[in-house]
Amino acid sequence: MYSQDDWNVMQAAYDKAAATLVVKSSSDTEAKIISETVMTAFNRGNRDVNSLAALAVITAINSHPAVRGSNSEQEKRYA
Repeated sequence: MYSQDDWNVMQAAYDKAAATLVVKSSSDTEAKIISETVMTAFNRGNRDVNSLAALAVITAINSHPAVRGSNSEQEKRYA
């Protein structure tokens, strides 16, 4: 169970990350990624708003198809 202070920290981190990524709606894909990332990191002990927000932004950016490439398969690399 989360306390009100816990929710306030997570909400502040979400708001900061969403503003950074210009998320316009809670139905945006980025919104889901942000919320899941913030809650997961919070549950693992991270309580710093800036750290939570930064992690969520990085995760959302790295999840974007333009960053990963349009292929769903990873590029094969040989040594």
